[in-house]
Amino acid sequence: MKKTGKTIVATAAAVGFLGGIGYGTFREIMHRNAALPEKLSKIVNKPDENAPQFDPTTDERAIWFDNQTFEKYTITNSRGFTLAAHLLRAETPSDVYVFASHGYRNHGRGEFNVMAKFYHDKGYNVFMIDHQAAGESDGTYIGFGYHESRDGMLWLEFMRETFGKDIQIILHGISMGSATVMLMTGNENLPENVKFTVADCGYTSAWNEFVHNFKGWHVPTFPILNVANFFNKKISGYDFKDTDTKEAVAKAKIPMLFIHGAKDDFVPTYMGSQLYAHCGSAHKELYIAPEAAHAESYPIQSAEYEARVNSFIEKYIK
Repeated sequence: MKKTGKTIVATAAAVGFLGGIGYGTFREIMHRNAALPEKLSKIVNKPDENAPQFDPTTDERAIWFDNQTFEKYTITNSRGFTLAAHLLRAETPSDVYVFASHGYRNHGRGEFNVMAKFYHDKGYNVFMIDHQAAGESDGTYIGFGYHESRDGMLWLEFMRETFGKDIQIILHGISMGSATVMLMTGNENLPENVKFTVADCGYTSAWNEFVHNFKGWHVPTFPILNVANFFNKKISGYDFKDTDTKEAVAKAKIPMLFIHGAKDDFVPTYMGSQLYAHCGSAHKELYIAPEAAHAESYPIQSAEYEARVNSFIEKYIK
């Protein structure tokens, strides 16, 4: 009896420990202001040896961007959050709008402060979203494309109602923002206004992305990720596997340009190749940017990146 009691206590302690680790991992990954206990933080927050080396503060395009004027717009999503976006309007009236979707723990103007000038110089409007739990938008937990893509569809309708039913839209996403626009592209309700999608360094699913990085951190996927996913489903309302971008792009009917850094270890380069292979669009292209780490393809290979985007613009934008 005593042995049985000790076993029960030991089991309960183990379950409690794993629950604490799993919840802590969920919170660290998803909470916009995560703060883990020091010991767990050392496990989860091992430094990324492949962190981008590019410094946008010294880039003339970013300096130019910081001196521009932006128009702020807001919507309320189905979860009651007020979401913000900022428009860099074209010099002369244009019916082309770039839907700019940012990456994990970034925000619209932070992600596109270097690239925006490229689109602006072409005479286009750049509409930069602050996704849930980022920038000036409400929300506590990051959705890794699940909530962001649904909010993105609301933004597209808002853009049509605000800027004109016949506007032309380019979807351009980076990292988590890439997953967001890929999920939008596979949505059967995608408006005809969207002419093509640029998916830069996106993952095949949040689950696959976490598995990849857990291996790099030498952290066991099972049971920690499973427990973290349990809390994510209970608190955020979706499964990490619900962000399957391979399934989404398989349904794509509009042209898609996939871009990925050749030295991306955070979202591994092979994911970009897999997404391209699974894409169902009749018009698709893959560019692997030499020497570029995660989210570095544009600043590292600007000329070739612009040439690839320009080829799509020439074909699909009136």
